Amino acid sequence: MAKVLLYSVTQDPAFPGREPVDPADPHDGKFMQGAQMLFEQSAAVDPFGAHTLVNDPDEADLIVFAELGAEGLFSEWVRHHPWVRKYREKTFIFDVGDFTLPFLPGLYASLRKGYHSSGRTRTGYYLRLDENPHVEFRPHPSEYKHLACFVGSLINHPVRAQLKRIASERLIVEDTSDFAQRMLYMSPEEKERDFWPRYADTMAASAFALCPRGRGPGSIRLFEAMRMGRCPVIISDEWVYPHRVDWSSCSITVSEADVPKLAEILERNLHRAKELGLAARSEWEKYYSPAVRFHWLVEDCLAIRQERQLPEAIAGLLTWRHLINKFNLRWYAMSKKQIYKAHRRLVL
Repeated sequence: MAKVLLYSVTQDPAFPGREPVDPADPHDGKFMQGAQMLFEQSAAVDPFGAHTLVNDPDEADLIVFAELGAEGLFSEWVRHHPWVRKYREKTFIFDVGDFTLPFLPGLYASLRKGYHSSGRTRTGYYLRLDENPHVEFRPHPSEYKHLACFVGSLINHPVRAQLKRIASERLIVEDTSDFAQRMLYMSPEEKERDFWPRYADTMAASAFALCPRGRGPGSIRLFEAMRMGRCPVIISDEWVYPHRVDWSSCSITVSEADVPKLAEILERNLHRAKELGLAARSEWEKYYSPAVRFHWLVEDCLAIRQERQLPEAIAGLLTWRHLINKFNLRWYAMSKKQIYKAHRRLVL
């Protein structure tokens, strides 16, 4: 049994990103604390009962920073938190960012193969306070309206742009690039009236849900498809598959180079769509549903610690070598610029 302290840097009174709460904010200004809040809710109904929450960092076996973006593109605010410096060997992060380098051990939704190490990282998933309420399990229709669907921005990666070229009446591709940014800041009420129901209805009417990579190799659609009971079609050569899920039984993988053959591949597997979709839902219930999230988060962090080969004080330093990549260096510099512009502080 592990004693776990769940935290978010946005909860710290000294965090410079704290802002006054908008009276119209349905989440009381706590959107960035959403991952921490959702894991705490999960711990309260955890069916396993193997791990408990504590508030004292000295007492905790694990300290997990559950973050949804306020930590900086490269976990700057977490890395400089006094608990990380004092309790480095028992500190972990849950990070949903697209570009984050694994400066800290933990779970990363968009974990790249080049950054994976069993003694430091696991692939996580995506959490939001404003999850689409219409993305819930629906029985498979006797006849699918669409072979497959993708509703999302096509400008985030070239593999998405390829989808537009193969779109058809059977393979639905809807580009939301024009209002993608605005959609991020829509209230749940606005999304409820328009985007959310249409998004879910389109997926429910499809045999397969296309899950291409975006700016990062991960895709939130993959987990939404599993939740709805539709087979996810994973198109991401760089993504590290979470290790517990039996992906061969509940998904189809298509290499990025084979996107032009996508319709042909899915037609060949159409007879398996229901079987794969129901298996996807089963795997989601076992590992990603609200009640079990906390348990498996802790289990992953414990597994990382058990497989650790180097002290974290050393292993963390080795991550800096990835900044030799000009792409990473550019995003790292951009992150410094964003933080300085917003808070007039330089955080390295």
